[in-house]
Amino acid sequence: MTDDEIPEEITERYAVRSLLGQGSFGRTYLASDRQREGRLVAIKQLRAEGEEGWKRHELFEREVAVLGALRHHGIPEVYEQLRVPRARGEDVYLVMEYIEGESLAAIAGRGAPMDPARLLTLLLGLLEILDYLHTRAPPVLHRDIKPANVIVRPGGSPALVDFGAVRNVFKRPDEGGSTVVGTHGYMPFEQYMGQASPASDLYAVGATFLHLLTGRSPAEFVGEGGRIEVPADLPGGPLLGGVITRLLAPAASDRYASARATRDALLGGVAEPGSRALVPATVSSSLAPLLDPQQRDRRLRELAVGPVRVMFPNLRPSDPVPAAYMLGFVLLAAISFGLTLFIAYVQAKQREGRLRYFFREGRPALARLLGNDGRGVWTYEFVVDGVPRRGADAPLPSIARRWHPGDTVQVLYVPVGDFDSAIVETA
Repeated sequence: MTDDEIPEEITERYAVRSLLGQGSFGRTYLASDRQREGRLVAIKQLRAEGEEGWKRHELFEREVAVLGALRHHGIPEVYEQLRVPRARGEDVYLVMEYIEGESLAAIAGRGAPMDPARLLTLLLGLLEILDYLHTRAPPVLHRDIKPANVIVRPGGSPALVDFGAVRNVFKRPDEGGSTVVGTHGYMPFEQYMGQASPASDLYAVGATFLHLLTGRSPAEFVGEGGRIEVPADLPGGPLLGGVITRLLAPAASDRYASARATRDALLGGVAEPGSRALVPATVSSSLAPLLDPQQRDRRLRELAVGPVRVMFPNLRPSDPVPAAYMLGFVLLAAISFGLTLFIAYVQAKQREGRLRYFFREGRPALARLLGNDGRGVWTYEFVVDGVPRRGADAPLPSIARRWHPGDTVQVLYVPVGDFDSAIVETA
């Protein structure tokens, strides 16, 4: 096989389906895992040849080490690293979670600027991911945030991918420079000088959403002195425009202090000072996927699982049911004279009925997770008309396994009585 051909498999375990992307140092493939009933994975390849190749190898190893320690629903999970010998050395592969969806670059490439309400949801979700990364010890810096590296899942939530430029050592300016990585137009000045901080990632977020709101590359807005001039009539209103303008400040000290501070500014200061729990329900209009009938029906199908998934809740909604699970379910039903089947069926129908009620009568909102009781029940809080409301729900473990207190999730609530609600996240 030549270097230009797509392999049929990578080791005997992974069957390659297609090419997802290609760069000067390797490729990324979509493959199915033969040992996990066809689970889809993304496999990133590195071919290290020559001096530049070995520098890339160093960055690749850093990506493996950093990603392997992260657990967040907006970041692809690392499964394993492979080394495969070949005639001129070896290929190194990183096997990770495949994030289903469409990149912001692909969405923007269709020509029309995105709806500001939908973008607000994506921006809040991306800032939540950065809050997780930047509050690690030491902070984890992505350093290459741009539309191509943000994937919008089918349910509408964002995921941040391609951590090839990641850095997890934060140096002060007087401690010396680092490798210059990033993408022109999305990098602040200090990053060109080899310095990066959480504020550098926030600048890239501002540039990314300026692109999405206008349909034009941020490089087209560069004025005198290299500063990006944000249009006064930016879609989305003065609040969103003001936040993006501050994110794009040339000096890092003039930007927001953190991703969390940026989120608070976008949420209009409704939350009490020092509170991380309150999220105003006025943001609910931005939850466009829940208001679109086709997306709503798809999400309901993913949440209202059948009796087999009730018995095996760790199965992800998008994963096929393994034959061993089906066999185990049938055996349990036979041993219990059908009682297991009956109980699972009743539980599945009760869950489906509850969810249908919320999808029919509920209003969408963003809620902040407070914590879980160790048995799968998460408590959360949101605000309706200035009044804090609390709820509790038990989502599928396969969905909630990488949630953290402080994360934002989508809920549906009924504005009567005690404001009953349910979590409707699928990622």
